[in-house]
Amino acid sequence: MVAPLNPRSNARLVAGGDRGVRSALGTWLTPTAVAKAINGELVQRGRSGDGVTTDSRGDCTGKLFVALRGENYDGHDHVADAIRKGARGLIVSKPLHEIPGMDRSGPAFVVRVSDTSRALLELGAEHRRRNRAKVIGITGSCGKTTTKEWLGEVLSTGMSTVRSPASFNNQVGVPLTLFSIRPETRAAVVEIGTNAPGEIGMLTAVARPDIGIVTCVAPAHLEGLGSIEGVAREKGELPMGLDESGIAILNGDDPRCRAMQGNTRARVKFIAIDQQADWFATDLVHHAFGTTFKLQGTRPVTVPGVGTHSVYNSLFVIAAATELGMSEDAVLQALANVAPAARRLEPKYKAGVTVLDDTYNMNPASAHAGLQALVGMPGKGRRIVVFGEMRELGSDSYVLHQLLGHEVARSSLDMFIAVGAAEPIAAGAIAAGMKPETVHRAACIEDALQLLLNEVRPLDRILCKASRKVGLDLLVDRLLAELGGGAVASNGGAR
Repeated sequence: MVAPLNPRSNARLVAGGDRGVRSALGTWLTPTAVAKAINGELVQRGRSGDGVTTDSRGDCTGKLFVALRGENYDGHDHVADAIRKGARGLIVSKPLHEIPGMDRSGPAFVVRVSDTSRALLELGAEHRRRNRAKVIGITGSCGKTTTKEWLGEVLSTGMSTVRSPASFNNQVGVPLTLFSIRPETRAAVVEIGTNAPGEIGMLTAVARPDIGIVTCVAPAHLEGLGSIEGVAREKGELPMGLDESGIAILNGDDPRCRAMQGNTRARVKFIAIDQQADWFATDLVHHAFGTTFKLQGTRPVTVPGVGTHSVYNSLFVIAAATELGMSEDAVLQALANVAPAARRLEPKYKAGVTVLDDTYNMNPASAHAGLQALVGMPGKGRRIVVFGEMRELGSDSYVLHQLLGHEVARSSLDMFIAVGAAEPIAAGAIAAGMKPETVHRAACIEDALQLLLNEVRPLDRILCKASRKVGLDLLVDRLLAELGGGAVASNGGAR
């Protein structure tokens, strides 16, 4: 849980990690203004800063270095590095005599606080308050990163836009994203994640979104959130945190998202597939170039993403971008040219084989979306699925893996490979009627790779997916490298 915010602060809390996000913060990062914003003690004066960082390994020139502390790291140990690299300000929590290198602080100003993570949040909240950019906050059990990327790309064709780098969606990433807002910025797309109760509410209070998007509610981070009801409560903190002038864009096909309408002061817009909503899609067709659907049941739209979830992502983008003043025509033109998000059902092709690289992360809902995308892809080759384990599912983990196996069995696959601790998926697939000879278990990534190289044929379509820490992206990279080296023979056997 997060400590309550400083009542004298203009915002609530935030904390996290970065790789040196730089921004034109103007001249407000003066020693006095910084100390006031974070209720800190100004113990040494100096010149104003023009950026914020938590990483001494990057460019610190002119920036405020925030010395974060965690279970396995302490930024105070790297203060000397930040100073040597040109840091203009320091935010610390330790007494100065306990910080290595403070005797060489030179012109850098120093503000001391009780909690540097809290200070980073309050600093980000203050920067948000001082800028007029419209902020779009995005959360959900899956789809939030792709929605964030696509919305950022679309908005950037019509206005100055920033968006969260990579998955900067936690107590460090959110404030660092806010620091990237410049005076000319008109829209900031901020991904908001969680793995413990209270985080989304806290981060929403810091980012103060004008528009809030909830993509879906599904079993994810159950170790921290306890149950699907806990997930719904946590995700619902985003629309709950919007004020009367805000807009909540919710998944109308998800009953738990739809119920959030009753807990927000904001105006609500629903998106849906095959049913009436503020924005809806019908007549979905999956093909080699992505997915085509009819917007509002009439207007044909093609997006590069594969699968039904890409249509949901597109509807969220359309709803948000039009609320910010872009015309429908401009939005659809930009949406047709968005790039697939890296390792999120990203299609890759080698030697006549299609690999759907969905190795960024995995939970039951995103696994379902991946299977739908694969099954919906036209083609004459075989459908092969490689799953690693889903992590952070708590006490329900084994049952959820088995249930996914049942879905695997219903998906008319030609081959299934369970890697490592994903064995319960294989057991569930066989129990649900999948032929045992089509179900394979690989103890490690190397074994899975060799199995694929022995079996893969031209025209095959392979879905690879697992939780991030499993490292299944390494399997995809090595498989593509081997295929590129001529590892597949046209007669269907491996060379």
